[in-house]
Amino acid sequence: MTGKKFLKACAAMLMACLLLLSPQYITENASATSISSLKQQQSKLQKEQAEVNKKLKTLKNDKSKKVEYKNALTEQVSNIQSQIDNLNSQISDLNSDIKEEEAKIADKQSDIDKNYTKLKGRLKAVYLTGEASNIEIVLNAKNIMDLSDKTELVRCITKHDTELINTLKGELQSIQSEKEDIESKKASVVSAKASYDQKQEELNERVSEVNEVISELSQNEAEANAENAKLAKERAAADAAIDSWYKAYYASQKKSTGSGSKNSGSGGYVSTGSFTWPVPSCTNITSGYGYRSLSGGEFHKGVDISRSGIYGAAIVAADSGKVIQAGWGNYGTGYGGYGNVVAIDHGGGYSTLYGHCSSVAVSKGQTVKKGQVIAYVGSTGQSTGPHLHFEVRVNGSTTNPMNYFK
Repeated sequence: MTGKKFLKACAAMLMACLLLLSPQYITENASATSISSLKQQQSKLQKEQAEVNKKLKTLKNDKSKKVEYKNALTEQVSNIQSQIDNLNSQISDLNSDIKEEEAKIADKQSDIDKNYTKLKGRLKAVYLTGEASNIEIVLNAKNIMDLSDKTELVRCITKHDTELINTLKGELQSIQSEKEDIESKKASVVSAKASYDQKQEELNERVSEVNEVISELSQNEAEANAENAKLAKERAAADAAIDSWYKAYYASQKKSTGSGSKNSGSGGYVSTGSFTWPVPSCTNITSGYGYRSLSGGEFHKGVDISRSGIYGAAIVAADSGKVIQAGWGNYGTGYGGYGNVVAIDHGGGYSTLYGHCSSVAVSKGQTVKKGQVIAYVGSTGQSTGPHLHFEVRVNGSTTNPMNYFK
């Protein structure tokens, strides 16, 4: 190697070392490492929250099924309780019937006892007159008339009282038979009630077991919700950190190319360094940037601007730049799903996107000025209604557009 070549090689190596050790290089590398780390953390939190949400969904489904099962058991318990109440009512009525029959039996027995006492009294009176038997009556009769009277008296007393006592005994037996029938019915009802009581007890035990399972599921659900809320806060912090990084990066880009004033784009356009609102006739935001909900919904990469009657409203360039997309956005190009879409490069790795337009008013490669009409509000592509989907991208990654409006 000649001396000149050696000196040139040393100079090149020295310049390379100085470049690697320059503050700008170190800062940019540190920034790249920082945003990479932030995005990794964001992705990690998103996956963790997705797992927690999956667990929550399973817990809610299990709990819903258990609650449904418990409600079915509770309904069965209620139906059985109604039957038990009905049986208790029947038992109460039968007990009243039994008491009534017992009272009738007591009355009939009292009547029998009274008539029997009277019969004994009459027979005793006959005996005390010395006419204790039919033979004695015949032998001791004073005359035929006396015999006739006394014989008829004994016969009448015996026949009347015998018929009365037999009648009372028949009624007593009938009442006792009715009482036995009632007691038999009561025994059947009591047996049925015992069966229902046992079934109700079994169902109550099952309800108690299901309640324990539901309580455990509710506790697990509460813990999962708490974990989900914690992850949501951490993810929101990570999102905010990424937004802050991009905001700082954009500010540094503007500063490095003109102290925050005007940037000259590579296509000859001039960026103003600040934004104007993309739909002058409407400032209403229907969906903001970020996750649709804290429970882990879809991540919304921009803001949706809409109101009643917005269809066809003019859309203007948020800043000066070069049109890099105008027309239908195909999948695989970074513009899929946005329908008619316009994208503008503002320099410094910074661009804006205007999606779901009804029609576009510019063409790819055209230079546009801040505030120039570029399209009209529509509902093309993956859209549920007329609105403008507006995005801000820094080096291809979306960031919160609201950070760039004064």
